[in-house]
Amino acid sequence: MSKLWGGRFGKKEVDPYIMEFTSSLGVDHVLASYDCLSTKVHVDMLCRSGYLTKKEKEKLHEVLDGLYESIREGSWEYPASHEDIHSAIQSYVEEKAPEESKKMHTGRSRNEQVVNDVRLYCLDKIGLITDLITELQIALVELAEKNMDVIVPGYTHLNRAQPVLFPHLLLAYVDMLQRDVDRVLDAESRCDISVMGSGALAGSALDLDREFVARELEFGVISTNSIDSVSDRDFMAELVSCLSLIAVHLSRMSEDMILYSIPEFGFLDMGSEFCTGSSLMPQKKNPDVLELIRGRAAGVIGALNSIFVLLKGLPHSYNRDLQEDKKPLFESVDTVSSALAVMARLVGTVKMDKEKALKALEDEFIYATDIAEYLVRKGIAFREAHDIVGSIVKHCSDKGINISGLSISELKGFSPGLDEDVFTLLNPETSVRNKRTPGSTNPDMVKSEIDAWKKRLQ
Repeated sequence: MSKLWGGRFGKKEVDPYIMEFTSSLGVDHVLASYDCLSTKVHVDMLCRSGYLTKKEKEKLHEVLDGLYESIREGSWEYPASHEDIHSAIQSYVEEKAPEESKKMHTGRSRNEQVVNDVRLYCLDKIGLITDLITELQIALVELAEKNMDVIVPGYTHLNRAQPVLFPHLLLAYVDMLQRDVDRVLDAESRCDISVMGSGALAGSALDLDREFVARELEFGVISTNSIDSVSDRDFMAELVSCLSLIAVHLSRMSEDMILYSIPEFGFLDMGSEFCTGSSLMPQKKNPDVLELIRGRAAGVIGALNSIFVLLKGLPHSYNRDLQEDKKPLFESVDTVSSALAVMARLVGTVKMDKEKALKALEDEFIYATDIAEYLVRKGIAFREAHDIVGSIVKHCSDKGINISGLSISELKGFSPGLDEDVFTLLNPETSVRNKRTPGSTNPDMVKSEIDAWKKRLQ
């Protein structure tokens, strides 16, 4: 096949080294099915506009349909000698329909073609990503429902803070992931724009039906500025930004689960198939899958930075630098998709050690806030209550005893407002049950949230 741009350069062959250096086929072959579909619609439009006969259209459709099926089945071996996937598909059609293929590229440029293909790819993958997030949310809600009786220490600054229901922590992940869904779906509107008909940068003098192409490819709208159409990569940066946040969220979930699973915490155990051993230490059960999810988040964040740095110095409109935009996008989609799928499977294997968690809650300093709020309900100002309870904790810490080791007379020495019933607060079930505010770790509220999420995620 001759180059799509060959006329200006005569018959001289491109240096193979330069060809290899400039080729994007190793990356953009991912777009093959989208390019084939888009080309078929372009052929339809050319026929409607009078630039192809019906017979020519039918022949090109026959060839493109066959190629599309081969691509979908994974049986098409694209020739590595081409510059990009667009040239590879053009070459394939030329072999099967030599005369008809000469008209196939009428009224379009690869500058717009690649952007449209990537937009189709993004719309497709947004559907995949949101489905995978929903599957993980469902797994988390199911795990929460199974563990309604499990109370664990909640942590701030990685120090024991207050008792919380373990399902309350799981629902925190569900909320976090829902923001990811909302962000991705919001970004979808910036992907859902057809740019075909923009040409290389200035539009076309041909009578092209842009609305038809957009409608057939199921885009919501057409772009309004041909220069921006071929140079805009905001939609890619925005999607990778969303993926970066998802990766960060999965990394934070992984960190929690890693900490809760180690012997120093010991509240959580996961399926052995998600762990590996040590080549030296026979006793080890390492949470390697979670560590890899945490580690690969760095690559997605790096991909976002790559796109920003790529774009920040480019003049309008198209520049060959933009060939480098797809690798970080494709890799980010693959990384996040696989991490979401693996995390959903891992969550389904999680088992909680209720007794180990309760053992950690025998440290009665974790109920300090409950005692302070007890005093507030008796009319003592919070700042004063905070100081009183802080003094009790310091005293017990110095003596090496728990709060329950003090007599009521000793407690009253810190504040006359402390009565016998204060000892009932030194209990994890009481602590979570006493929470009153919406969104808190109160079991009734957590159960309501679980029920609400089950309905929402159906």
